Amino acid sequence: MQVTPSHSQRQLVSGKVGWGWRQATYPISSNFGFAGFLMLMVVISQLLRAGDLNLLFIASCLLPIGLILGIYASESVIEVCRQNSAYTFSQWQLIAIATCWLGLVIGISTFSESLTKGFIAIWWILPAAIFAGISGALAWRSPKLKSVEKLKQSSELVSDSVSADVLNVVTYSDHTVFVSPSSLAQQPRQFNSLVLMVLGFFFWTIPDFSSNIRAIAAIAFTTTGITGFFTWQAQIIAPEKILHLRFSGLWGIASEYAIDLRPFSCLSIIKLQEANGELSWMQLSGSNSDITLPLTMTMTSQGKELEKEDSANQTDLLGQTIRQEFHLAKQESERDSLGLANVLLPQGAGILAGAVFVIVGALLLFIFALPTKLSVESVVALLGVCIVSPTIARFFLQLVSSNSLQSDRPNRIKNNLQTWEVGTAILLISAFLATQTPMKNAPLITFKQSLPLLTLICGWLSISIGVCLLAFVRRTPLWSKS
Repeated sequence: MQVTPSHSQRQLVSGKVGWGWRQATYPISSNFGFAGFLMLMVVISQLLRAGDLNLLFIASCLLPIGLILGIYASESVIEVCRQNSAYTFSQWQLIAIATCWLGLVIGISTFSESLTKGFIAIWWILPAAIFAGISGALAWRSPKLKSVEKLKQSSELVSDSVSADVLNVVTYSDHTVFVSPSSLAQQPRQFNSLVLMVLGFFFWTIPDFSSNIRAIAAIAFTTTGITGFFTWQAQIIAPEKILHLRFSGLWGIASEYAIDLRPFSCLSIIKLQEANGELSWMQLSGSNSDITLPLTMTMTSQGKELEKEDSANQTDLLGQTIRQEFHLAKQESERDSLGLANVLLPQGAGILAGAVFVIVGALLLFIFALPTKLSVESVVALLGVCIVSPTIARFFLQLVSSNSLQSDRPNRIKNNLQTWEVGTAILLISAFLATQTPMKNAPLITFKQSLPLLTLICGWLSISIGVCLLAFVRRTPLWSKS
């Protein structure tokens, strides 16, 4: 999802792509550095306790390789910040990740319990070193990038540091307008979420705590990272009267909504009376129907006002741009809870359903017995849960909030598997592996042995679905009759 247009014939008329990208590299460098050095400290301490010189030698060889790979990967991080785009994994990155993952699975299934700890510690050296390399490269390049055009860009740097929450509006010669958060606003969150996903898998595979604590920490970090690893963008195509709302993401998190604005004549700001106007929604109003825009977009565009004379013109940039490009009227009103029932009920139902899933999953992981040893089944199950839960969450969102718009994101080629099919297959493989026992004709014993893993899967799945539901409530437009 690039902020820049796909057609080379377009020319930039106003705005700046990647506005604030230099400052965005500072928190990104800190996040990668903290995670990388944390993982290195934990795994190196385990290797030192083991006292195996061969493992220490392998770690010393992998460490510079990971640092070099991290320095190389930092180029793509800078480019994503410069373009203010969604981070997409390249083909070689996907191949490398899949290879390392298969190596982890094979190693856990092959080595004995005494050797597994050392193998896992060695395995994590490379990702930790890559994170440290990315952090170091960004920290080294950031001052250099800042001083290259210091005189030319000094006013821009001051503006970025003061108004990071203001949306970025970019206009092209074909009357297409892109509205999105600035690079400083959304790129640190995107890469911090990537770090959280990796930390979630790290906390589960490093068996130094009780299984219940590791299970809750792993799914909390992983699902928070998955739902936070996104960018959003509103594309305004004035000649066609189309408003495209795009959310990037992994494994079913991404969505896209194409809204035909010809039936609508007004863009309203509706405030809740009981909240003294502190809660508000942006709504497209027509003669027959209304569409409430996602809270993720409207709450950002209605952020804190700047301490400037033109603060009134800087806030609500999304609404101003939509009204200007589509010639919509502006209306502000206050309604009570009954008047906003068509918005509060579906969103409240989604939030309630998400909270229930999270609470049930946390209770399952906290109360019941879980696998005490790290196994291939649990590692595979965590991946399957992450892949399949967004699709299940969207299904439940349509059940509890039937007036939520369905994503217009184009389906994959029919011959390719959908993400939920892959996730379901992975979970079935994990459950099948858990039921394998050398004892024949003992279904009760088999069930008792696999019950901790099934409890773990159900708890992880419940929490992951709940977190995805809470995220989708804020990113899904609502349709209602006038």
